[in-house]
Amino acid sequence: MRKVKIYVIVLILSLIFVISGCSRKDRGRFDAFMEQLFLDLVSSPLDANFLVKDGEVYGFENLTVEPLTFSKEAEAEYYQKLRSIKEELENFNYQKLDPARKLTYRVVLDYLELSLSFEDYYYYNKPLGSYLGYQAQLPLVLSEYHFYTKRDLENYFDYLKTTQTTFENIIAYEKEKAANGFGMNDREIDGIIKQCEDFLAAEENYLITIFNKKIEDLPFLSIDEKNLYRKENQNLVMNKFLPAYSYLTKELKKLKGKAVNKQGLAHFEKGKDYYQILFRDATGSKMKVSEAYEYLDNKFKAGFKSLLELLRKEPDIYDRVETLEVFLNKSYQETFNFYLENYADDFPKIGNVQVRIENIHASLEENSAPAMYFLSPIDAEVTEVIYVNKNLFRERPTYAFFTLAHEGIPGHLLQHSILKNSSLPKIRKLIGYSAYSEGWATYVETYVGKYTEVESNLLLAYHLNDELSYTYLCLADIGINYYGWSFPKFKEFINQLYNFSDKEAEDIYYQLIEVATNYLEYYFGYYKLLDLKAKFMEASKNLNLKNSDYEFHKFYLETGPAPFYILEEELEIYLNQFKPNRKVRFFNENCPHSPNISTEVVL
Repeated sequence: MRKVKIYVIVLILSLIFVISGCSRKDRGRFDAFMEQLFLDLVSSPLDANFLVKDGEVYGFENLTVEPLTFSKEAEAEYYQKLRSIKEELENFNYQKLDPARKLTYRVVLDYLELSLSFEDYYYYNKPLGSYLGYQAQLPLVLSEYHFYTKRDLENYFDYLKTTQTTFENIIAYEKEKAANGFGMNDREIDGIIKQCEDFLAAEENYLITIFNKKIEDLPFLSIDEKNLYRKENQNLVMNKFLPAYSYLTKELKKLKGKAVNKQGLAHFEKGKDYYQILFRDATGSKMKVSEAYEYLDNKFKAGFKSLLELLRKEPDIYDRVETLEVFLNKSYQETFNFYLENYADDFPKIGNVQVRIENIHASLEENSAPAMYFLSPIDAEVTEVIYVNKNLFRERPTYAFFTLAHEGIPGHLLQHSILKNSSLPKIRKLIGYSAYSEGWATYVETYVGKYTEVESNLLLAYHLNDELSYTYLCLADIGINYYGWSFPKFKEFINQLYNFSDKEAEDIYYQLIEVATNYLEYYFGYYKLLDLKAKFMEASKNLNLKNSDYEFHKFYLETGPAPFYILEEELEIYLNQFKPNRKVRFFNENCPHSPNISTEVVL
């Protein structure tokens, strides 16, 4: 009997492959293409160092440190490469792929199409910024550079050495931009200069302190070698790296007064079109910006209505929100452990995890994000790293509680851990979607209140207050950068909800110009996730699910990073497995994405 059963299984599997048309050769060729694409897209030692622990397995030890360059010739070469990759991808017969590979196909195709859409916007790129710019994040990234081998140490030193050339190339690019009407406004320049000056003013540069601490524990170095490396690092930081920041500061001052456009992107010739592309990149949505504005406006009105209803029931609730204290006087580690002890019933488990939670160095606090999680390598289990801005956390302890959920568990850390330990191809672990990850991390902030003893209405009021504030900023972002609002128009809009001084309103106005679509990553992504969950919950009413929240979280996290229109398509496929008497479909005949139809620090 056992032999008969085996033969039947073999026959069924054979029929599956015949029906689906996905031969072993087709699968192998597709997988090889995706593997090679993964290798090709990792182009620097810095990328490789944060992506994997064992770079030699992938040939990454041959990558060399090169300064950043900006030229139309290099841009043209890059986009031609993307077109060639897209053409090769479209040569695969989509309909003959199995469902898992179809998903990979669609995500990669979306990534290529989105990347190619930036081709005609050479002067719109912004390498610098007061807190999201290359120069602002570089010191923190280098402080976390992994020293797995001596080659890593040499590459790290090369980054210190080449920073000057990189900054020279950026200044040359910024001068070219200014000459063509795309110069940075003085507010942006002043913010970048201040960030550089704060970094330079530190009594002792933390790149020296951290390096000395890290190198002490390296088993592959002798005592003499450690001493030599310490001296080399101090020499390069003091005589190469810091002078590069002095150079950048000096040259940026020369660029002041050259901006032609001191307002949002809409005031550039193709600014509205560029903003539409930025919007798709930031949100994982193909929605038109005008439709997105209406969508967010409706979300704002619904949230405002909910808050008013709460206030009618409990007139003092807003005052209580102002003084809300959650998990007070707990250390970062105690808060993290609290989540670790409570999350497992509602989210997929990741087992034991070690985390190191550090304060952002004082020299970076003023121009830094509230917190950030460093993605761990996809090929190894290591101590996870979260940085927090202690000043902000000290001033707002309740905010700190929810922000650690955002960065840690069940936020970014959980999402990345599930992704890296999944069976998804490595290309899916490389290509990120901001709204997918930031929408998730924002969502879990509102979810974890259930683990506390705070009354539900008070938590609802707290989160509604945040949602309304940031949704309003999303609307303002679109207003300034897509509809072209002037400062007076923006101030009139913002003061319908707040009572800002001219200076306060000005600060917000220019921040939204500097980091256009930044808030949309978080809150448009959050709302699209909630829409997706609502569909899931509606469908699950007729399904035998023990814990609908858990199943939705499992679906979202195990599907992996993708734009929301693809997540919506995958949702139906996922729910199909729970339907009684369901029919097995070996391929999706109606998939709209056929071959003929044309992602890091996370904050």
